[in-house]
Amino acid sequence: MIVFPNAKINFGLNIVEKRPDGYHNLETVFYPIALEDALEVCPVQNGGKEPLSHDGRAAWQLQTYGLAVAGEASNNLVVRAYELLKRDYDLGAVDIHLYKRIPTGAGLGGGSSDGAFMLKALNGLFELGLSVEQLEAYAAKLGADCAFFVRNCAAYAEGIGERLTPIALDLKGYVVVVVKPDVFVSTREAFALIRPHRPEVSVKELIQQPVACWRNGLVNDF
Repeated sequence: MIVFPNAKINFGLNIVEKRPDGYHNLETVFYPIALEDALEVCPVQNGGKEPLSHDGRAAWQLQTYGLAVAGEASNNLVVRAYELLKRDYDLGAVDIHLYKRIPTGAGLGGGSSDGAFMLKALNGLFELGLSVEQLEAYAAKLGADCAFFVRNCAAYAEGIGERLTPIALDLKGYVVVVVKPDVFVSTREAFALIRPHRPEVSVKELIQQPVACWRNGLVNDF
């Protein structure tokens, strides 16, 4: 099975408060864009020989291509998505091939999208019958914005990004240009430098205004 995890951009981003657990509550609008990775998930069918995970258990094998992916394979969100579902379902062993085109450290949600699309691919591949709501619940365990990529439509996001409200926003008549300098921004460090505050007007209200008015109201706190 081959799927194409896409990136997202934020329209407005307000960091409204720091939570007791150390995370931050925010409000923003997530919008999907057509910059995509490619993810192929194949059940192992080679005479019973199964790929080995990092700890020697028969489960998965991950190959990555394209842009460099930092860290151990076991920490990749596609592998974590597999392991998450395997706790509750009898998943067979899989070969995973991930071609990265979405830059990391840019707020585009590439890793989160990979994880969410992996959940959806496994749901179909192994006929698990998980509902959209169930997939969103699993995705939220992988990361704050992973759940967005389950429905993958424009949404107003609250909390740490996991509380989603679909909104009517269609930009098909516009061209979105993404400029990514050769700079990696750590999410943890970025949040550490933020002074939380509540805006006078919510992003949810501002996004309903004509696009030409956005520049006067929509702000990204980063």
